Amino acid sequence: MSKTTIIFVIVLAGLTSSCVKQNLPKPGETPVEKTKLSDSMVPDSFTWSTGKNIELSITGLPKVMTIKNTLLITLPDGIKLYNAYHDMSTNLKLTLVVPATVTQLKLKFGTYDETLTILNNKAEFSFIPVIL
Repeated sequence: MSKTTIIFVIVLAGLTSSCVKQNLPKPGETPVEKTKLSDSMVPDSFTWSTGKNIELSITGLPKVMTIKNTLLITLPDGIKLYNAYHDMSTNLKLTLVVPATVTQLKLKFGTYDETLTILNNKAEFSFIPVIL
């Protein structure tokens, strides 16, 4: 076979294998009308929100001297929700909006690296150590 015949066969094979079948209506057939989202019936109790509000309470540790550091609150995957220079002796209440599927938050403050569990849309942390 000559080179031109081989090239012609390769090009022809490439063209026929790259065809995409389209689902066009057959002649005489009426196309199906797509329904619109605005036509859907949704109960009044349905919520469209994909997020939820979380109340985070941080209890400070009373100290004679001031200890300040960066307080970082993130989602488990590392997305920052809150980042501020914080005094360890100060109580803090935050309202954060997180995805509805999130059940934990991460807190970092100096050497503290804690995982906080969200229960009933609330999470808590205390700098006061628990003595057993």
